[in-house]
Amino acid sequence: MGVSGILRRPLRLFWLIIAAGLLSVCALILLTAVGVFGKLPTTWSLDNPSFSEASLVYTVDSAIIGTYYRENRSNILYNELPPHLVKALIATEDVRYLEHSGIDLRGLARAIAYMGSKGGASTITQQLAKMLFHERPSSSVERLLQKVKEWIIAIQLERRYTKEEIIALYFNKLDFINQAVGLRSAASVYFSREPRTLTLPESAMLVGMAKNPSLFNPVRRPDTTMHRRNVVMRQMVNYGYLSRADYDSLRVLPIGLRYQKVDHKIGPAPYFRQVLRKELKSILGARDDKTGEYLVAKDDTTAFNLYADGLRIYTSIDSRLQGYAEKAMARHIEVLQQDFEKDIARSPNAPFNHKLTKKQVGAAMKRAMMRSPRYMVLTGKLCGGCGRGALSMDKIEGEGRAYYQCEVCEEKQFEITADSIERIFNTKVDMEVFAWGGALKKTMSPMDSIKYYKSILHAGLLSVDPKTGWVRAWVGGIDKEHFSYDNVVQGKRQVGSTFKPILYAFAVQNGVHPCEEIPNMPYTIEKGKWGQQVDWTPAYGPKFEGMASYKFALANSMNNITAYLMGSLSPQGLIEFSKNIGISSQLDPVASLCLGVADISLMEMVGAYTTFANRGVWQQPRFIVCIQDKYGNTIYEPRKVSKEVLSSEHAYEVLDMMKGVADGVPNEDYGKPNGTGRRRLRHVYKLTAPIAGKTGTTQNSADGWFMGITPDLVTGVWVGAEDRRVSFRNSSLGQGAHMALPVWARYMQQAYGDTSLAISQDDFEAPSQEFKASLDCKEYISARRKGDAFDN
Repeated sequence: MGVSGILRRPLRLFWLIIAAGLLSVCALILLTAVGVFGKLPTTWSLDNPSFSEASLVYTVDSAIIGTYYRENRSNILYNELPPHLVKALIATEDVRYLEHSGIDLRGLARAIAYMGSKGGASTITQQLAKMLFHERPSSSVERLLQKVKEWIIAIQLERRYTKEEIIALYFNKLDFINQAVGLRSAASVYFSREPRTLTLPESAMLVGMAKNPSLFNPVRRPDTTMHRRNVVMRQMVNYGYLSRADYDSLRVLPIGLRYQKVDHKIGPAPYFRQVLRKELKSILGARDDKTGEYLVAKDDTTAFNLYADGLRIYTSIDSRLQGYAEKAMARHIEVLQQDFEKDIARSPNAPFNHKLTKKQVGAAMKRAMMRSPRYMVLTGKLCGGCGRGALSMDKIEGEGRAYYQCEVCEEKQFEITADSIERIFNTKVDMEVFAWGGALKKTMSPMDSIKYYKSILHAGLLSVDPKTGWVRAWVGGIDKEHFSYDNVVQGKRQVGSTFKPILYAFAVQNGVHPCEEIPNMPYTIEKGKWGQQVDWTPAYGPKFEGMASYKFALANSMNNITAYLMGSLSPQGLIEFSKNIGISSQLDPVASLCLGVADISLMEMVGAYTTFANRGVWQQPRFIVCIQDKYGNTIYEPRKVSKEVLSSEHAYEVLDMMKGVADGVPNEDYGKPNGTGRRRLRHVYKLTAPIAGKTGTTQNSADGWFMGITPDLVTGVWVGAEDRRVSFRNSSLGQGAHMALPVWARYMQQAYGDTSLAISQDDFEAPSQEFKASLDCKEYISARRKGDAFDN
C-alpha cells in the first residue's frame, strides 16, 4: 500500500467523525426544535415575553413616589437609553452584535477551540433568551440542551425584534439585585437617576454587574465592582468606543454610589402609599353584584394585578408640599419631644398624667403588655415563627412535655407559665428602639420599652385643596418603619375646640349673626335637658364680665359662650348638620358635644373644613386622579363626591369668625384684639397672608390640634401620645397652639416660599363687598346699641 493509501484511511475516518459530529449537532438541533427535549416557547410567548412590571405611583407634579411590585421593574424604551450604555454592553458582552443573527459563529468556534478559556460564546440575544425562557439547569446534559434551545430561541427573537428592541428587552429583564430589576430601577436604586442621565462610568458599572450581580454588588463589594467597571471601560477602548485619554481620566473616579434602599416603609409619603395600596386593591378587586364581573379589568374574567401589570397610578399628592409637610412635622415634633421629656421628668407617674394613681398606671401598663406582640407570641395568640398563625388551643403530648403548634407553619412552642411570662417581661435584654436622629441600642426590659414607647409623641397632617377635594400632602405619622398606625384615617381622637366652628356654622345657618353680643358669664345646661344627668357649667376666661360677640368667643375659644350657643340649639340638630358636613364618626347627643368630646379622624375634620373655604360646598377628600394600564389607557377615574351644606354667605361668616384666631377680634371690655393663634402665627412665624383657623386642646392636654385654612389649602394637624393618659403636665405646653400649630406654620412658611406652587396669599373671596362690610362687628354693635336694624 502506498503512502497515499496509508494517509487516505485516517483522513476518511477524520471526515467521517466530522460529518457524524455535524449530523449529530443538526439532529440535536432538529429534535430540540420539534420539542423532543421539552417544549420551546410558543409564537405568542415570543411575541409577548413575560415581564412582571411594577406599578408606579405618580404625584400631581410628575414625581414617582412609590412602586408596588413582585419584581421592582419599570420598563424602558431604547430611545431612553444613553448611547454610551449600549456601547458598553456591546463592547463587553457581544462585540459583533450588530452583525450576527442571534448566534455568533466566530465566537462559538473560538469558545470550542479554546474550551471556553477565550471567553464565552453567548450573544446578547442568547442571554436574553436564557433570561426569558429558562430555569437554572441541574446537570451537564441539561446545560447542553439549554444551550441548544438558546440558539433556537435567539434566532427566533432576532426574526421578531429589531436590534434596538432586543437591547431594550435585555436591560428591562436584567436583575441588578437589591430590589432593582431592570435598568430604570437600577439607575434609581444605585444612582438616584433616570436612565438617560447616567454618566459613562455609571453605565459601565451597571453593564459590569450583568456578568455576576452578586459578585459585582456595589453595596457590598465596591472595590470589586469598581475593578469590573474599569474592565468594561477598557473593552470600550479596545473597540473604539472610548479614547485612551478619556479612559485614563475616568478609571480613577470613585463609583459615586447614591444608593437608595427599596422599602415601602421609607421614602416620601409612606403612610399615604400604604392607604393607597389598600384602596387600589379594593378598586381592582371590585365586582359587579349581579354579573360577578370585575368592574376594572383586562377583560370580564381577568383582574389587573397591582404587583405585576405595570399600572400607572396618578395621585393628587404634590411632592413639594409632601416634602414640606414631612420636614415641618419632623422638625417640630423632635423639639416638642424634648419639651415633653423635660416637663414630665419629675413626675412619679411619668410618662402618664400626674393625676393618675399608681393603681391606674399599673393597670394601664398591664393592658399595654397584654396587647404587645411579645405577649401574644408567649401566650400562643400569635406564632413567633411565621407571625401569621395562632397556636393550636389543644396541647400535644410529646418531646417530654406538652407543647402547642402553629396552625399555619407548624412551629412548636412549649407551654409558658404566667410566672415565666412576667419574668421575661421584667428581664433586661439588648434591643433597638426608635429615637429622633436614628435608632438607639439600649439594654432594658420589655416593660421598660413599653413605658419608653408610651412617652413618644405622635402626629398626623393632612392638606387638601378645598376647591377640588384633592389631597396635596399626607403625613400619617412620625416614622413608618417604627410606627405603622396612620393618624390621618385610622386614628380617631377627641377633637376639642376644633369642633366649635362646626357648631358656629350650624348656628349661623339658623340665623345667628357673628357679631351678636351676649353677656360673658357662666352658662349652665341644666339636668334633664336632652337627657343630661347633671347640671353642666363649663368655665373659661378671659374673665366673667362684660359682653362678648360670637366672633370674639370663637377667636378666644370661650367654652361658656359655646355652651350658651349649644343651649339655644340642639345636639340632635348639630349631629345631623355634622353628618352633612362629612363627619361619619359616632356623635352622642350630649351637651359637651359642642366642646369636641367626640372621637373624630383627621380626614373627617379636614373634609368638614373644606366647606368653609369652598363657599359652603363640602368636598370629600380624594387622592386618586386616575389609573392607567402600562399602555397609557385610562382604566379608572374616581367620581367626585360633594354636597352643598351652607350658603356662600354663611360659609363666609364662619371663615370671617375663624380669621379672628389668627388676627384677633377687638373688644372694648378686653383691650387689644386677641386670638388663640395670633401671637404664634403673626409674630413668631411671621405669616402675613390671610388665615382662618382653630386651635384645639382636649382634657388633660392629651391632644393638640390646629386646623388652618387658606384660599388654596385646608390643612389639619393633630399631635399627641398613643395613650390618652400620657400628656404634658404644663397646660400651656399641652395646648394645640403649642403642640400642633407650629407644624402647620412651618409647613405654610415653606409652601408660601416656593414660588413654583403659586399658593395664593390673597384674601378669601366674599360673596359681595356689601356682605363683607356687614361683618364689621364695630359697626354692627354700634348700630345694635343705637337700636338700628342691620341687614345681613
